[in-house]
Amino acid sequence: MNELQLSDDLTTIETEIKSYQNIAGQSIFEIGRRLKHVKENDLVHGEFRNWVEKIGLSKSSANRFMKIADNPKLNDPSLGHLGTSVLYELATLDEKEHDKVYETKSGENKKVTEMSQREIQELKKQLKQREEEKSELESQLEQAQHSESIARKQLEDEENKEPEVVERYMEPDDYETAKEQAKKLSREKKELEQKVKFYESQRHKEEPVVEKQEAEQDKPIDAREQINRDSRAVEPEVRRMMQYETSANALVSALEEIIDIHDREIDDFEVFDKVLSTLNYKSLKQAQEKINHFIKVGGY
Repeated sequence: MNELQLSDDLTTIETEIKSYQNIAGQSIFEIGRRLKHVKENDLVHGEFRNWVEKIGLSKSSANRFMKIADNPKLNDPSLGHLGTSVLYELATLDEKEHDKVYETKSGENKKVTEMSQREIQELKKQLKQREEEKSELESQLEQAQHSESIARKQLEDEENKEPEVVERYMEPDDYETAKEQAKKLSREKKELEQKVKFYESQRHKEEPVVEKQEAEQDKPIDAREQINRDSRAVEPEVRRMMQYETSANALVSALEEIIDIHDREIDDFEVFDKVLSTLNYKSLKQAQEKINHFIKVGGY
């Protein structure tokens, strides 16, 4: 058998190599086209896998050929030198990435169509990772925008809400003391009223006696004078008691007014403070001491 004599001209050899390369690439694309035609038109009546094996191809190889044939751009003479593995990697990569330049793991900058099968596979991993990170960031951004929208709505609701007023009444520190003092003065006032009534009744009883003694000419003069002296001695004490009663009444009335204001829980604290400012607890104490002294001196 005579072998084809090869040329010794290097240019001729390079041209022949490129020609065979183009034929190889084009052959892969054309094989894929024909496999698709048989399968899509069911020319083997559901026996496609058996038929593929009959012509010497594995199922995975047939799928690769058909995938390459799905992309007409791969039927390009400039890609004819690429083998089935590289063409398949290009066929499964987004077409917009084919003309881009990327840095390979070795540090070289290459177009995708210039890369080896391993370099294209590494690029696919990087692109997939970037896409996942982008998707995650977009999801986080969407969630953040949703949370911000909810927060803004809550803020607007709070700003438009009527402020809640919590009223709290604080009793003055000396309120309970004043209240007890008022009760005590009220009791003493009643006692004074009873004493005054007693003096008045005694006075009315003595006056007829004085008049009767004056009418009786046979009674000694010194007895009438004694009665008059006693009457004059009693009257100042009664007047003083009435004065103390008036003072006690005023103080008790003021304290009762304060207690009434507190019991009714009046919110106007200026009014409450004004009433408190009119009281002089020192004077109240002095008045009480005078009343006690008067009661003690009077022997009541």
